[in-house]
Amino acid sequence: MTKEQYDLAKKELEKEFEEKKKLLAIQYARENNPHKVGDIISDHYKTIKIERWKTTYGGFGYPSLIYYGTALKKDGTPAKNQKENAIYQENIA
Repeated sequence: MTKEQYDLAKKELEKEFEEKKKLLAIQYARENNPHKVGDIISDHYKTIKIERWKTTYGGFGYPSLIYYGTALKKDGTPAKNQKENAIYQENIA
């Protein structure tokens, strides 16, 4: 085995490891997800109806989700400002 072959094999292993690590993070976040699309959630200052979500590594050491959705008033009616908002799973009240 040459140095080039070693470097290539090592790079391929590292790429495979990173892909598997990403899949593990997604699996963990999904299995620890108490909410689904259509749920209404609130954090400390906004309320949204979940339209989609994505996995984040956050600052808490474990993967979690960021929920995205349209802003709602506290009574559940659509807010005047209809821009999309995000709520981190760790911040849900």
